[in-house]
Amino acid sequence: MKIAHGRVVRGTVVTRPRFAEGTRVTLVEHDERSPISLDPDEEAGILKGIAEIEAGRGVPVTRLRAKLRRR
Repeated sequence: MKIAHGRVVRGTVVTRPRFAEGTRVTLVEHDERSPISLDPDEEAGILKGIAEIEAGRGVPVTRLRAKLRRR
């Protein structure tokens, strides 16, 4: 695992460290706002959703976008 800081420049993430073509990365936006507070039920719901996605029971983004457009 490598940790790198960067900025978005014209829609592209730019970092000092270089990554090999095809490297999978996880981006976490740095946010100055206060963190949100979740009650136990809300947190459980989010964790359940993450587990369902990891188990392959998520909704493909193309289907989600199509559904949102129909509204």
